[in-house]
Amino acid sequence: MSKNNYYSLVAGLPDLIPDHKKLEIASIELREILREEIHPSDFEWVQLFFLPWDHANLIHLLFEKDFKWDARGNFPREKLEQLADKKQFGLADSSDIPEYFSVFIENFHNDEEGFNKANSIQILTEKWYIHLQESGNRFIQEYAEFKQNLSNIMLALNGRKHGIQYEDALIGDNEVTRALKKSRSRDFGLSNEISGMENIIQIFEMDNIMDREMKLDNHIWQLIDEITFFNYFSIERILGFLQKLFIVERWFRLDKEKGQQIFNRLLKELQSNFEFPEEFAITYGKRK
Repeated sequence: MSKNNYYSLVAGLPDLIPDHKKLEIASIELREILREEIHPSDFEWVQLFFLPWDHANLIHLLFEKDFKWDARGNFPREKLEQLADKKQFGLADSSDIPEYFSVFIENFHNDEEGFNKANSIQILTEKWYIHLQESGNRFIQEYAEFKQNLSNIMLALNGRKHGIQYEDALIGDNEVTRALKKSRSRDFGLSNEISGMENIIQIFEMDNIMDREMKLDNHIWQLIDEITFFNYFSIERILGFLQKLFIVERWFRLDKEKGQQIFNRLLKELQSNFEFPEEFAITYGKRK
């Protein structure tokens, strides 16, 4: 876990968020600010959470001709285009990309017929979760485990409801995935393993999809609060803020009005949570 503290940066987090008209690129702007403001080793942890968009950009390059490049990825298009090209791959500099990313591309080039879009996404996602678990940061590890388990549980519930074989689509191999594959009980026998399992099932059973998605994001939001509760000015607080910002961005795309409500909630949380002692007010002028 990082020992660096970012008092003025965390205190100023509300000011880092652009107005709602620009909110769709807020996480990108935040990333560039963090690139300049935090320790390089901490910034590497920030970049971990942008890797899924690198996955998406790479998958598009490998399987599609026309697509819109997602700037939320860490790597520029020229870089991934070179890696995605079989002839250029061997000459490309892959020193700055995660090892699992490079291994996947090499395996793809060696056996293109053995890969399709679906299994490529699954492979990259599974390797990404492993990569997060190897980060050495408690917040990242706990959040990764939570998100992986939640995604698998929702997949299993959906598969069971509609009579679809889902076992091979589960990500990873742990006690949760094994239970999801074998158990036929309502909670897959996971109530003692997964905190809030009954709540997750009740959320899944909601008929309104948008309401269900909102409840799920609230569930994730609460988890972030729990695992960052004692992290006041550390990188963990910043990483938690980033995850919430991703939720806000998602809702601006799904429903702008609800997105604005969640954005306002994020600002109010920050304004109310940071009560600074007198020495911080004197040093940073940031007392709330």
